[in-house]
Amino acid sequence: MRRAAALAIVLVSLCALGGCGSSDIDTAVRHARERAQEVRTQARDAARRLERRVQAALDRIEQSVPRAQDPAQAPSARGRTQPGTIDAFLTDVLRSVDAYWTTTLRRAGHPAPSVRYLWVAPGRTVATGCGAPAGADAAFYCPTDDTIYVSQVLAAQIYRGVARNFPGERTGSGHAVGDFGLAYVIAHEYAHNVQQELGIARVDPRAGVEPLELQADCMAGLWGNSVYKRGLLQPGDVQEAISTAQAAGDFEYSNPQHHGTPAQRKAAWLLGYRSGDPSRCADVSALL
Repeated sequence: MRRAAALAIVLVSLCALGGCGSSDIDTAVRHARERAQEVRTQARDAARRLERRVQAALDRIEQSVPRAQDPAQAPSARGRTQPGTIDAFLTDVLRSVDAYWTTTLRRAGHPAPSVRYLWVAPGRTVATGCGAPAGADAAFYCPTDDTIYVSQVLAAQIYRGVARNFPGERTGSGHAVGDFGLAYVIAHEYAHNVQQELGIARVDPRAGVEPLELQADCMAGLWGNSVYKRGLLQPGDVQEAISTAQAAGDFEYSNPQHHGTPAQRKAAWLLGYRSGDPSRCADVSALL
């Protein structure tokens, strides 16, 4: 458009110098204006074509990037709350957590996670790759044999709210209770497996295991968020998870196995649950 206006000025100037008549000047100006309008139309059409090409390119990019789905299903106990029957509920929870992390890690370009599990039957004690056997109070992940061990007796006690040996609860903080409280435990132990597979399960001697434990709480909250997004949480579920996280806290600051205080563990779980963003669990230093 600027070029057309300049052309009109040049034509008028030339006509003035060459002695053009007024009709010649009018004709030149009209032609220049027509040319300017033509240029504007061409520029507008070109801009529209470019916009369509850009949008088409964006659409192709969007179609080529797989959308992360939240396949996590809210587990239902369906009456399986007693030792010897709780194992099916535990497996449902594990599959739900595994589905979430499979989607999340694949979306980030990592392989799908893999972990073994053993729901320790009532009256049994089994050897583990970590030295300590898994018995009636088992609820841990062993990186040596890549297995999650959970006692069916303890799981049933948590579900029914009658477990009484959690460190935080002994000091008056929290209460391990409910189906989603038990689901939090499984999601937390699964998070340790993810830490191992991502190569971030290194213990800093200066800080002990506390940062990894709080990070696992945050990662458990991420799964809880995925269940929430699907509208599958029931009234009281969030409170059960928070209460159980608090019950798992402790105040043994000088112990290398100090996992975080009840308040810290609650805050870590809520960080993952409220954000739903795995990157928010990368650094839990603010919770220490």
